[in-house]
Amino acid sequence: MTALLRVQNVSRSFGGVEAVRALSLEVARGELVGLIGPNGAGKTTLVNLISSHQRPSAGAILLDSQPIHRLPVFRTAQLGIARTYQQTRLFLEDSVIDNIRTGLVWARAGTREGLSYPGCSGHERQRLEALIAFFGLEPYRDAMPGELSHMLQRRVEIAQALALAPKLLLLDEPFAGFSREEAAELITLLRACQQGGLTILLIDHNMEIVMQVCERLFVMHHGALLATGTPAEVRANRDVVGVYLGGEL
Repeated sequence: MTALLRVQNVSRSFGGVEAVRALSLEVARGELVGLIGPNGAGKTTLVNLISSHQRPSAGAILLDSQPIHRLPVFRTAQLGIARTYQQTRLFLEDSVIDNIRTGLVWARAGTREGLSYPGCSGHERQRLEALIAFFGLEPYRDAMPGELSHMLQRRVEIAQALALAPKLLLLDEPFAGFSREEAAELITLLRACQQGGLTILLIDHNMEIVMQVCERLFVMHHGALLATGTPAEVRANRDVVGVYLGGEL
């Protein structure tokens, strides 16, 4: 498989503190990979850099061989990167369907204007309806986010991100607060997205889920890449076990 994402010797400093240090990694097209590490390891900062929410102090980030690390957020989204956040960020004054539509139109125009159906093409309307059906949101399409459970809010947020028709989806703690049954349902949905050609990079602290769902893992520690490998390889890595997991994985 060819590399979709390349992070090349990237660093990011905040007030003299290096949150990410000379980090390089590649994600192949169609992979579902995990990014793990202790709190403060630099995981969310790296996702912020990949999605252009922050700019690196040094190094380069490429999507499909095109540099993206100096682009504004909306332009990076238009080129194919979508993300979610540790805390869901939905528009509480908008219905479920309008929240998902926001992602669709924002990626096209870099603005939230023109959210009504007349502002969407027939293909976009079809995509919107397909996302609502795929995530089981038909009964809630006109509901407000505050009326939904945490699990449903997370589904709306991921559907909103997928409305951008991304090549790469970045998920920051998507399983946080989920029951085992809810996590299993989301895993099924993510695998279906991957089978449809989507590349996914996710952060999560639930090691049982990460080991189950990811094909390959990147382990960060103190802003640097500590290890890379399959779940089995990471589980057997003494540095990972000793530094990250305190002797048990």
